[in-house]
Amino acid sequence: MGHGHHHHHPHLPHDAPATGEAVRLMKLATLASVVLASVLVLAKLIAWWRSDSLAMLSSLTDSFFDLMSSALNLVAVRYALKPADDDHRFGHTSIEDIAGLAQCAFISASMFIIILQSVERLTNPQPLEHELWGMGVSIFGMLTTTALVLYQGYVTRKTKSIVVASDRLHYIGDIAFNLGVFGALFVSVRYGWTWADPATALIIAAFILWSSRSIGIRAFNNLMDREMPDDEKEKIYAVIRQFPELRGHHNLKTRYSGIKPFIQLHAEMDARLGFREAHAIIDKLEHALQDIFPGADIIVHPDPVEMPPAREFDA
Repeated sequence: MGHGHHHHHPHLPHDAPATGEAVRLMKLATLASVVLASVLVLAKLIAWWRSDSLAMLSSLTDSFFDLMSSALNLVAVRYALKPADDDHRFGHTSIEDIAGLAQCAFISASMFIIILQSVERLTNPQPLEHELWGMGVSIFGMLTTTALVLYQGYVTRKTKSIVVASDRLHYIGDIAFNLGVFGALFVSVRYGWTWADPATALIIAAFILWSSRSIGIRAFNNLMDREMPDDEKEKIYAVIRQFPELRGHHNLKTRYSGIKPFIQLHAEMDARLGFREAHAIIDKLEHALQDIFPGADIIVHPDPVEMPPAREFDA
């Protein structure tokens, strides 16, 4: 967890083949990542217990969050996909933001503890034991994670899945973590550099803290109903400009709940337009916005405005 990947629903983009084969490949890739995370948590737990390596502990914590995140996201996304009901008229998508904020808080607390332990170990060095256990688990982690990354790359090319692609990116980061732990244990055994272990733990913990900040910031902003970023709002303005029938607009409100966008605005239209004609224009505008923001909840309110009478010219 904590490598800067965002929460996404497991859907296929519009240009992807929504075939049974594609769905099967995505499910297999997701299952493979959960199984690998489970195996690595167990292996790293044994290696840390045997070696007392802080670098291994930080790598273990990262793998544990990979596993916890996969399980939590599965539950959160399943709940988020529930249709709106009488008690939740806007749906259940905010559960994703609550889960994201909880994960970020848990990650931050754990990493700060590891940082404090690493600083203490740097000032009071202690020789490691059974370093070969840690080195062996690190090599195993690198090999199995590389195999998973290659398989995820194949699935991504076949399905264009956003979820598998983002998952693949953070497992690439895990390969680097395993390499770092291996290096720290190797120099500790080979040269007696006891400081390498806590120093590596510090680097890994700091990197996880830095890269997980985006999850917490996004979740907090969504729960506080922060407006969409300016570049996304510009896409809305660009769509509006495509409709010459609109004389202007005002009171644009935007927000996200999970990854579901909410867009509301008042569209100014010639008061002389008939109801059916105005309704047809609003429908087209809403569909055009849906094309840019799939799955968005969009409300456009037509506001009649008096237009100046057409000028008459003498023959």
